[in-house]
Amino acid sequence: MRAESLEDALETLRHYDTIIIMDDSSSMAGSLWKEAKQALATLADVAGQYDANGVDIHFLNHYGSMTGVTDSKTIHEQFANLQPCGPTPIGHRLDVILGDYFHSLDAAKRQEDAGDYYARKQIKPVNVIIITDGAPTDDPESVIVSFAKRLDADKWPLAQVGIQFVQIGNSRRATQFLVELDDNLIQTHQIRDIVDTTPYIGQLNAEMLIKILLGGINRRVDTKGGAAVMY
Repeated sequence: MRAESLEDALETLRHYDTIIIMDDSSSMAGSLWKEAKQALATLADVAGQYDANGVDIHFLNHYGSMTGVTDSKTIHEQFANLQPCGPTPIGHRLDVILGDYFHSLDAAKRQEDAGDYYARKQIKPVNVIIITDGAPTDDPESVIVSFAKRLDADKWPLAQVGIQFVQIGNSRRATQFLVELDDNLIQTHQIRDIVDTTPYIGQLNAEMLIKILLGGINRRVDTKGGAAVMY
């Protein structure tokens, strides 16, 4: 598999703002935290090459965010004194981050309604990647469903918002929860598919990188894996 194939597949990311949410809850302590940090560092190195503004990284419990990250150096420096603690409020963090983004979408729609037919095109779509070990302590499903319905109601492009869950560890309960988010929301709530989930298994090879970075915004990659867009 040629390096050019990976690069060509990831070119899509240039059109997106990439946001990574890091689960820093107490259940991530120990070896899972090391795995998660390595996954984050690799994803930031790759995605940072395609996002002109750099990657934004948020946490579930720590208030500080890392914005405009273009490589893993910043991550290793910031993580030196960062220890996981607290619950797993994925729904709340998604609600805050996507809520801010939807303010921009709503403003663009109002401009369009007022006659500015280019307003929508000025809003970059967003690709949200959540690195977590398990089931949340709140209700991200209702948050995801609510935003998906708003996307449908205002007829935004199908790939305007993507959410990718990267599972660290092998909790069966967590796997079941994430698979349900990935596979069941469309039929249960009659909404568009904006969720993918991918298990993190050691080193990230080219196919897994594509699955993680594109699975939330490309339905082919979601259903068929990273190889579906490689040659």
